[in-house]
Amino acid sequence: MTVHLSSSQDVVYLADHSVVLALPALIPAFIIVAVVLYIVAKDRRAERNENAEDESADLPDRSSDDLPSDHNDGKKK
Repeated sequence: MTVHLSSSQDVVYLADHSVVLALPALIPAFIIVAVVLYIVAKDRRAERNENAEDESADLPDRSSDDLPSDHNDGKKK
């Protein structure tokens, strides 16, 4: 694209035709990428929550009944 310099500051740059012709193909591609990224993030979040639930179910119950009578939990009595 050739730009002719003029003495006035009223120069307007127009988009190249190849960019304008590529937009109809790029917009759906960006939408598809956004949907895929959303699904991946949602799946990872669900897996993280599921693993946290499994880990909490695997831990023994930490009630005070299981602790010895001389146990010091850091609380002042």
